[in-house]
Amino acid sequence: MAFALATGLVSLAPGIAPAASEQSASQKRHYAIAGGSLVSVLNRFAEQAGIFLAGHNDLASGKLSPGLSGDFTEQQALQRLLQGSGLQAQPQIGGGYVLQPASGALELDATNIAALSLGAITEATHAYTTSSTSTATGLPLSLRETPQSITVITRQQMDDQGGTSIADVLRRAPGISVQNYDSERWEFSSRGLPITNFQYDGVNTDYDGVYDYGTTSTDMATFDRVEIIKGATGLMTGSGDPSATVNLIRKRPTETFKASVSGSVGSWDSYRSEGDVSGPLTASGNVRGRFVGVYQERSAHADHYQNTKDIAYGILKTDLTPDTLLTFGIDQQNTRSRGASWTGFPMFNSDGSRTHFSRSFNPATDWSRRDFNNQTLFASLEQRLANDWTLKVSYDRKHRQHDTFLGSASGGNPDPVSGDGMFMYMGKFKGDEVQDNLDVNFSGPFSLFGREHQLIAGFMAMNTRQDIPVFGSIYPALDGSIFDWRGEFPKPDIPQVGSDDIVQRQTGAYLATRLKPTDDLSLILGGRVSDFKGSDHLDYLDANTPDVRDGYRQTGVITPYAGLVYDLDDTYSVYTSYTNIYQPQMSKDANRRLLDPVEGDAYEAGIKAEYFGGRLNASLAIFRIEQDNLAEYVSGVDTESIYRPVQGATTKGFELELAGEVLDGWKLSAGYTYNHTRDAKGDYVYGSVLQTTAPAQVVRVFSTYRLPGVWENLTVGGGVNWQSEFFGNVFQPNPNDGGQYARITQDSYYLVDVMARYRFNEHLSATLNVKNLFDKTYYTGLGNFGTGFYGEPRSLQLTTKWEF
Repeated sequence: MAFALATGLVSLAPGIAPAASEQSASQKRHYAIAGGSLVSVLNRFAEQAGIFLAGHNDLASGKLSPGLSGDFTEQQALQRLLQGSGLQAQPQIGGGYVLQPASGALELDATNIAALSLGAITEATHAYTTSSTSTATGLPLSLRETPQSITVITRQQMDDQGGTSIADVLRRAPGISVQNYDSERWEFSSRGLPITNFQYDGVNTDYDGVYDYGTTSTDMATFDRVEIIKGATGLMTGSGDPSATVNLIRKRPTETFKASVSGSVGSWDSYRSEGDVSGPLTASGNVRGRFVGVYQERSAHADHYQNTKDIAYGILKTDLTPDTLLTFGIDQQNTRSRGASWTGFPMFNSDGSRTHFSRSFNPATDWSRRDFNNQTLFASLEQRLANDWTLKVSYDRKHRQHDTFLGSASGGNPDPVSGDGMFMYMGKFKGDEVQDNLDVNFSGPFSLFGREHQLIAGFMAMNTRQDIPVFGSIYPALDGSIFDWRGEFPKPDIPQVGSDDIVQRQTGAYLATRLKPTDDLSLILGGRVSDFKGSDHLDYLDANTPDVRDGYRQTGVITPYAGLVYDLDDTYSVYTSYTNIYQPQMSKDANRRLLDPVEGDAYEAGIKAEYFGGRLNASLAIFRIEQDNLAEYVSGVDTESIYRPVQGATTKGFELELAGEVLDGWKLSAGYTYNHTRDAKGDYVYGSVLQTTAPAQVVRVFSTYRLPGVWENLTVGGGVNWQSEFFGNVFQPNPNDGGQYARITQDSYYLVDVMARYRFNEHLSATLNVKNLFDKTYYTGLGNFGTGFYGEPRSLQLTTKWEF
């Protein structure tokens, strides 16, 4: 029934509600109600639930609600809808509810009120999980309702772990392994395969694993959470490796004023300051804004390295009408590095013996640089329509630039006694990329055979253009011993030799529906039809050098998706899912022909559990991935890189994960992943850039506990990150026969992190993070041009924060 805001009404007559109301109130049903004005949201809920809801007209006016997605009882649903509003829905004896100001903790059913405070947004929930995600299918589903493995790194977990960059966050995320190309670039892997799908608020972005454009240096100050959907997500991304999709969800303006300033100091002269202010900009609250600013300076364990970062983020949300929401904003992230390396250090001496460089050794010159300037303009318009349907239009424009001039004493193999015989990798690279993304979708519930189901239909378009002046690379000999290296080498003049124009376009129409044949069974079916087009035009200034023209075009590529979820009871569900894999690529073989697109299939099945009203989520997943035409690096130090297509690559394994609040004050994120990846011949599959494998086993555990009683202001925590051995394919010289490629092993290792936070009062807190507590020495990169790279030694970071 309609939401009655009757002035002065404080109770309902006992006989108003039907006799079955008590039973129906305790039963769960599925809701999918978009956020918006509280009046509008409560109207929709009352209509769907069929309840009486009364109260004072001025109580709900001008307030907002986060909406509702998932299966809830009436009282659980009302608690979520009213969170943060200062209101509560008081149940009446005869049925129905009265809206009134909150007067303290209200117990509903047998569920802890804290268990009902979760929404999609994780900020201020202090949680290690979330209640809703739409990254996998576009439909707003809980973790348990999504038929794929999902890891969510919340704002609280990032703060507890001291994670300020995407590399900080992902290297501690369950199921993810991280390796370094060099000082500025990382490769993230899931299920034994590189991750190339990155999204911002669900909008795809083009990822270049070679030039990077700063993707793997993204700062996390502007994000509410990171959603990692394991496995293939072709339904929403169109193309990409079946490893995972990393979706970074931005912070949103808050309904009430809040602000904070923080300052950090850490090892190797690292300093960081951060400010965050948010709240309504009008008296009615229909316009809300937020600004985040960051400035950071830091050195590193490597000699003569310096990095600075400045960030400005602004966002506005405006309720044009009670049913129309406009969002727009800008995100500017600038990063500058000096002493930036190009690859790592040589792994073998000239006689074939192993080298022994210190962790502080930096092969880069003191002038070697990588500078990234990334600007994103984004906007969306959400229109709520009749019958709980929503039309959403999103636009995202990225302008990314990199200015790179590298000098790195990483080439060759030194004499083990004199240190002679090395040469420089030196190159000048620039890039200017503009990417436009458009997404239009239409979603909502529909009725069929007397039951309610969900549907989303949409269209995506992505257009990326890179303008790249080509300067090339040179490899001068190092005049002197590598053992005396201090980063001093003359900066060369590398003239421009040409220009490269790279264009990539992708369009796709997608459709997904969640059918509910019974209360316990959900069937998710979807499909995408995509067109791909790419061109690479390399023009040389020298008329005697032939230009290069490469390109591909595929149309009508169909990506099916199917998932099934069956609820065993109120806690456990079993699921299975399937999707197709398709990804065009620009890698070339020895004959300079483009490799065929990567194609394959991904299968997954498992069981999920939801405890304490969703405050704790658990999952077990088994998976199998089959792929053809994977690009594997062959050679190309002083020529254009050559790759070979790997056929019959198969990955199989399983994952366990537990995330959320185990007990009051005890939060936990834990995961174990096993994967086995081999090609059709049973050989290891090495990466397309790093000639290395991913570890077969990964364990990630992190937990915090807020002490009780007189120590309630103290929170302590710690974590263990363990991974099994991995292998690098590196050339080993031999004075007798010239040498051959050898396999280098990084044995399994574990890293321990600890933290402690003390809250002095409601405004001031201090957090101490110690990473790699036992100062383990390990490689975090192998095989990039035959070199290695050390992981970070023990580090300390102290952060103080003042909240207004």
